[in-house]
Amino acid sequence: MNKNIKYVFLLLTFVFSNSFAIELNENEINSNDPCTVFLCMAGKVKGESPSECSKPTKKFFSIISKKHGKFNGGRTSNARSGFLGQCPSADPSMINKIISKFGTLRR
Repeated sequence: MNKNIKYVFLLLTFVFSNSFAIELNENEINSNDPCTVFLCMAGKVKGESPSECSKPTKKFFSIISKKHGKFNGGRTSNARSGFLGQCPSADPSMINKIISKFGTLRR
């Protein structure tokens, strides 16, 4: 009987530690990583917007260039494209689609 309690305790410890680790990994999404932002924006082009992409999407739209204190769409889209281009695995054609759709938008 004492052995069974030991196994149940070990099983519960394993289950709770794994669920805690999964929760930590979901909260550790780096919204400043160009690859993360690229993946989230690529999903947004396809109509997807998972909740874990809210910060990376916010990062994308926070990239703004101004000229004489006013929003400049061309410079903003170039800056956003340059940021996404820092991801080595980003498909250039998908970057173009993202920029075509969201490059000059303000949020």
